[in-house]
Amino acid sequence: MSIRTRLYTNLFLSIFLTLTATVVSLYLISSYLLNSKLKEVYTHIFNNYKEILKHEERDIELLTVKAHVEDGYYYVEKFSGTSCDRSPHYRISSVGLYYGINKAYSDGCYFIGVKVEELLDIMKSLLGVEWIIYYDRNSIKDAVDLDKFVKDKIATDSILIDKFSDSKVLSLPLDVVGYRLHGSFFEKSLLMEILIVDINQAYFGKIILVKDVSGIYKEVYTTILALFFYSIALILLLSFALFRISSFLVSRIILLRDVAGKIEKMDFSAVDLIKRQAGNPKDEVCELGESIYHMAVSLKSTFEELQQKKKELEQMAYYDPLTGLPNRRFFFDHARILFENSKRYGTDLSVLVMDLDYFKRINDTYGHDAGDLILKSFADVIRKNTRQSDLPARFGGEEFVLLMPNTSLQQAKIVAEKIRLSFQNSHVVYKEEKIGTTLSGGLASFTPKVESIDDLIKMADEALYRAKELGRNRVEAYEPKK
Repeated sequence: MSIRTRLYTNLFLSIFLTLTATVVSLYLISSYLLNSKLKEVYTHIFNNYKEILKHEERDIELLTVKAHVEDGYYYVEKFSGTSCDRSPHYRISSVGLYYGINKAYSDGCYFIGVKVEELLDIMKSLLGVEWIIYYDRNSIKDAVDLDKFVKDKIATDSILIDKFSDSKVLSLPLDVVGYRLHGSFFEKSLLMEILIVDINQAYFGKIILVKDVSGIYKEVYTTILALFFYSIALILLLSFALFRISSFLVSRIILLRDVAGKIEKMDFSAVDLIKRQAGNPKDEVCELGESIYHMAVSLKSTFEELQQKKKELEQMAYYDPLTGLPNRRFFFDHARILFENSKRYGTDLSVLVMDLDYFKRINDTYGHDAGDLILKSFADVIRKNTRQSDLPARFGGEEFVLLMPNTSLQQAKIVAEKIRLSFQNSHVVYKEEKIGTTLSGGLASFTPKVESIDDLIKMADEALYRAKELGRNRVEAYEPKK
């Protein structure tokens, strides 16, 4: 076999092995990405469901039996027995499934819970999760009148399907353990299991959460396909370059062999050919590598610059550059969603509008640098005294606003006082001088008569104006005009 044949055979074998390794690598990468993203989706949804349950448990702890009965949002059931185990659990009744805790009062022990169907509807609205609730027939036969309970429900020999968010979920398999995937190549759904257990941890049914993950599969497969074609193009390009380099090397080797053969025959006429070849540039491969390197560095630099510009634009669009708090645009984009949820489900929602007292006097006396320090200090006070679910924002100047979901007016007053006192007791040091001030605030809470988030803020503004009239350094709640 000649030198050229052996070289080309090895070259094509290398291309084949490289393509095989590329396909295997992309397959492993796609599998890893899909598993990671699916696990991330499962963890996010499951943690959100647990947070909703914990939030309901905290709300139940704050309410009295009388308030439960009058409110109508909670299910209350008194039961006999000396033990009042407070462990959170599910309870089934003739009207549905509830989640809550047992609470002891002077007149006995009560189960207080919220309807699971409403909690799942919140999950659907926030995360786009469909759901279905079903029970094991043998496990609930002692808890309800089974003959009456099966009415308006889908029954099989072993289970009763109670509630579901969409009829499409009825076609999905219910034998889910932990979580599983269902669907075709691109149309995929992630099914997640939540066990329904009573106070004694006895199983009597399941909640199946369904999340459409087709977008994840399309995104990953599209990315992998693009990488595959990019890899093929790159391999072919490099193979062509290697082929040209190999051809050049083979030609040089053949030339040297022929010249050596002629010299062996005492023919020196071909020596000039070696001399002419020696005068040619010898760094073509190095130049090619340097060109590719410089191109990659240039592309990387351009990409990083674009990413940084994108982050800066997003920061400028949604966040106040001085305090780091969300700005007015960010606030209204998210506040309208929270307001519509409260309006739909009847949950509490409070807003606190705050204004720093005599802030213009600080700017005039000490300068705007001192004023900026005061604004940053106040932003830190807000962060330390609010929850992650709250929405603070700087509206402009010395005006700030705080939207508190699932917070009644009384609870909002406590938060407002904590912020007011904390800011009153704080100060900044500017040019070796301590500077401090106070704030005035106005509170308003959602009621069915409030039509929009703008109206709610106007109510809080009226309360803020009254706080200033009454001497500042105070928080006043909105009172409707008689």
